[in-house]
Amino acid sequence: MPEFPPEIFLAIFSFLDARSLTSCQQVCQSFLALINETVALEYTNELARHGYVDHAAALPSPYRLDRLREHSNAWNRLDGSTWSEIVSNFPFSQEFSGNVLARRDVPGGPIVFTRLPSSSRSVGQKEWSIPFKSGLDNFQFGMDSSQDLLVLVELERLEPNLSFQFRLLFMSSGKAHELASIPILKYAHNVPAHGVVFAMHISGDHLGVEFGYNHVTTADSEIVIWNWKTGHKELYLTGREIYSFSFLTEKHVVVTVSTGTELRLLVVDFIAESSEQIRVTVTNMTHYLTLRLPNLHPSHILSGFTIRCDPSPAWPNQDDSIPFHVHPDEILYPVTLLMGEGLGRYRIIILIPRRTLLAQLRHFVTGTKEVEWSAWGPEGTRILDFRKRAGRHVAWATFGSRFVAFDNDRLEINVYDFNQMTLRREQSSGCPLQYGNPNEILRPPVNQDDPTMLVIDDAVLPSDSLIFQEVVRTSLPFRARTVPTTLERKQYFPLMCSPDNIIIVASEYHIFTL
Repeated sequence: MPEFPPEIFLAIFSFLDARSLTSCQQVCQSFLALINETVALEYTNELARHGYVDHAAALPSPYRLDRLREHSNAWNRLDGSTWSEIVSNFPFSQEFSGNVLARRDVPGGPIVFTRLPSSSRSVGQKEWSIPFKSGLDNFQFGMDSSQDLLVLVELERLEPNLSFQFRLLFMSSGKAHELASIPILKYAHNVPAHGVVFAMHISGDHLGVEFGYNHVTTADSEIVIWNWKTGHKELYLTGREIYSFSFLTEKHVVVTVSTGTELRLLVVDFIAESSEQIRVTVTNMTHYLTLRLPNLHPSHILSGFTIRCDPSPAWPNQDDSIPFHVHPDEILYPVTLLMGEGLGRYRIIILIPRRTLLAQLRHFVTGTKEVEWSAWGPEGTRILDFRKRAGRHVAWATFGSRFVAFDNDRLEINVYDFNQMTLRREQSSGCPLQYGNPNEILRPPVNQDDPTMLVIDDAVLPSDSLIFQEVVRTSLPFRARTVPTTLERKQYFPLMCSPDNIIIVASEYHIFTL
């Protein structure tokens, strides 16, 4: 090392990211020792290795490092965890945001909130409820716990159509949210109300709503995005080809679009695009990019085509007491194809890391409007084939880089982790490793010292599988673990996942806390 005081190097190192620190560690033994012996720098490296970012710089570095290692080890080993239950009638409506579970058991009843605990991230359990005045019965809700935001959706029938009102409230108190300059966003739906379904998404300053239909209809689906703080409408898309959408950045959304056997992801710059009503066609839009997916085999009927992410890419915005949170680039975007063949239905899930989608935004600069599947998909995604399992027997959810599934038949929780740095670290550790075949149903071992299974081979869907029109390969590697449960055999409903909990929902909530 050159003859400079270590304090000078430490001051320089404090400005570096984990990749740069790793490069410095390879320069000489002195740099390696200096970085390894400095808790704040080791914390920076550990955050990157596990796919997290710092969120509470005021807390001491040793404390944050200890909490991070405890949290990561809990997810890596999935042992030493606790089970608990919240007894409830099967909820009339429910939401889960971060570590906060909200449920409403009966129409007209209060919303009951439970913040679930986490010892590794210093989160204590808390419960509260928000009652609503008489007459405010016919509503649904969404929320973003990172912004203390509760959105009540009131439906008013104005024959023959529906009118929607979105009340913007504090989740903690039920009072009007002080950051919303217009406390109620109003939207008059311009098609018949019969069969309309909708879903809400919140990301940072933006509230997006997708309106669709639960039966065959000639009406267009719609996507509307507002800046909920200003009340300004940013985007209004319509089209029979639209299925769903998810936020990608503070200015981009990804929309699933299908025409016949063609499947596409439409990335739209909703800030640059017009806020007036636009039909989804290449002639009507300007600021967009099409990412093609493999074409479906014509023998299938596509009945669902969704894209989701959890948490939102803007997560989190508040609560400085929590020391770290998932890195936005580690978020998975599951694209789910619900398909029918004869009398049966099954799911194909394409898991896409956010970083894979972000890499395609460069095409906005070059002016490219369409990217073939072969140019972006095979190496940056992973397809999970659920044909061998009846769709109703597997519930699943994602949070960050983890895909979590609950098998109703085997009563097991399967956790697939797509954090690439952690996977590469295990591969280079020199320890004995177990590998799984992605073209069979994965059965990671249980009750072993290290039950991790690495899946690095290509998943192959041959053309004779009659799913897509051509052979489809995907190769994004992942780590798999299985957790047996002691639950009774019965029907379980949608799974929920957070940074610290896995919730299996039946007539009660079974909570697996790490």
